[in-house]
Amino acid sequence: MTRHTLRILAAWLLALAATLAAAQPSAPWPSRSVRLIVPGAAGVAPDIMARLVGEQLSKIWNQPVVVENRPGAGGLIGFQAAKTGAKDDHTFIFAPASAYVLTPYMFKSQSVDIVQDFIPVAMIGISPMMAAVAADSPANTLADALAMAKKAPDKFVVSTTAQYTVPNLAVDMISKASGVPLRAIPYTASGQSISSVLGGDAPMLIDGVPPIDPMIKGKKLKAVAIFSETRLPNRPDLPAAAETYPSLVINGWFGVVAPALVPRGAIERVNKDLATVLAMPDIVERFDTLGVYVKTMTPAQFGDYWSGERTKWEKVLKDVGAQPVLQ
Repeated sequence: MTRHTLRILAAWLLALAATLAAAQPSAPWPSRSVRLIVPGAAGVAPDIMARLVGEQLSKIWNQPVVVENRPGAGGLIGFQAAKTGAKDDHTFIFAPASAYVLTPYMFKSQSVDIVQDFIPVAMIGISPMMAAVAADSPANTLADALAMAKKAPDKFVVSTTAQYTVPNLAVDMISKASGVPLRAIPYTASGQSISSVLGGDAPMLIDGVPPIDPMIKGKKLKAVAIFSETRLPNRPDLPAAAETYPSLVINGWFGVVAPALVPRGAIERVNKDLATVLAMPDIVERFDTLGVYVKTMTPAQFGDYWSGERTKWEKVLKDVGAQPVLQ
């Protein structure tokens, strides 16, 4: 047998081996428990949602889904845990928008870079900001509230959660869009912000739907605007601020990401199975009680959305003079 023939035979055998290897079934995924890190405290909306979807995913996968809470530093502690502990494709992050779009600007970490070290897996849902006033307020719309602010700019304040959060930054966005000067008063927690309106210290508050909704249902607050793209199906009488000010689309949202080295196959599997879970009527209904509206995307679509949101909020943070801190 000639040397040339041997080379051809060797090449053919290598090609055959590669074909046979490709034909073999890959190892099942997940092959063991899946770790879902929530960079926030137990009992808050992201934690509740993660546990709801985790329970359903565990049934689909026949493997446990372990939800692990790692709060602190705007979410950086959770992301750091995912980065250092992810030596395989079984660790993911379930986090709110603030961790994805505000933290990368506000917290400069030497150990983790959320944008570079993580890749998009799936969008979960949106939770638009809402403006509300006391039930006995003369304001029934956002235009009414802005008219009040224009007449008494020194007295009209808007209560929000802590400085440089989405609700707090929304006040600056509303002011720029409407041309009406507004002053935000940040509080440590939503309960304090709500109490300031109930106690008459602030005429209006901005927050997500979940903390405000119980007070609206209890007739203690009334909503004057929702900051979603359009009116919500279950709140057809509540105007969307974007109807008057198109730039005022201000959503909180939730998504799942993975450490950058997680293989594409695992990313696609999680995305597909999450879409299945998020289509379940019980999940949709439960999320609705949390003020979260299911919204699914492919990994690529979610990546584009994440990038656009990050650009938008970085501009807002720069406009208000937010100064990043080193962690």
